[in-house]
Amino acid sequence: MSSLSEDLMLKAVKKEPITRTPVWIMRQAGRYLPEYNKIKDSAGGFINLLKNPDLACEVTLQPLHRFNLDAAIIFSDILVVAELLNLKFEFIEKKGPVFLNTITNQKDIEKIPKKFDISKLNYVFEAIKLVKKELNNTKPLIGFIGSPWTVATYVVEGNSTKKFEKIKKMINEENSIIDEILSLITHASIEYIENQIKSGVDIIMIFDTWSNLLKEKNYQKYSLNYINKINAVVREREIPIIYYSRNTYENFNLAKNLDVDVLGINSGLDINVINKIIGKKFALQGNLDVNVLRQDDITIRNSIKKTLDNFGYGSGHIFNLGTGITPDIKPDKVELMIDYIRKISPNYHI
Repeated sequence: MSSLSEDLMLKAVKKEPITRTPVWIMRQAGRYLPEYNKIKDSAGGFINLLKNPDLACEVTLQPLHRFNLDAAIIFSDILVVAELLNLKFEFIEKKGPVFLNTITNQKDIEKIPKKFDISKLNYVFEAIKLVKKELNNTKPLIGFIGSPWTVATYVVEGNSTKKFEKIKKMINEENSIIDEILSLITHASIEYIENQIKSGVDIIMIFDTWSNLLKEKNYQKYSLNYINKINAVVREREIPIIYYSRNTYENFNLAKNLDVDVLGINSGLDINVINKIIGKKFALQGNLDVNVLRQDDITIRNSIKKTLDNFGYGSGHIFNLGTGITPDIKPDKVELMIDYIRKISPNYHI
């Protein structure tokens, strides 16, 4: 078995000298790939696919077979951790996740088991082991969770929403229920993440997708404080951490105090400005706008160069989109992006 000690992605995470900028894509195993859609349909849908370790392994590796990417990310979903809380959900096409039961009051909390049955997520751990075996340490494997705050928005609201009325009401009323919910999700997430690490993931990524709903003190209180508890456990395992959020510049003033290795930057923010805010403390990941991949080839190349220019010279940049890739993106545009990054990024590492 080969070693990842000189791996490009892992060296970029540590801001060690490298020869080019590594690249991977959030949601790189997904609906923009015809081979993914074929397997999803044959499996009978998204849930059946992610709960089948052999198929989850196959779709995890699909983008690496097609493109010259520098990391794999396990095919799963941030909401599977809710199974540990005895919450049931399904995915409805064009609507997203819908929870069959939610947590909104003390009675709901009392239904949650005192001890989590981690075996409910064995399908994830088996998929990780299969992927690691196939990769044979040629590329790092990223495991992930949703931040407790982001997962809470779903288990409280019950579905994808633009209003977030229930959880906002809890915060505005300073209802202690939200703290209990976040604590439960945090404890479940810690068990889940520990077992991902035991199964072989090389990096942990925390998706704080709905951090932009929180401003300053609430961002610290309802998101960062709980993430810090998770990070403390991951640090004991000596596994690097990527933190992704849809933050504003103001929130990054608080995020810079997180004990993580990489900050994922959403589209619309300038990486150069973020570097000034955080003092170049972290490696940065991002942040090409996915909309660029709908444009002509010249526009795509110019936008890639601008993103690399914004970060500047030296290690500590992992190229990615600012959000997950969307189903309408053509695979040949993705290939163009990856090839061009590999072609010109060595100029930023001389």
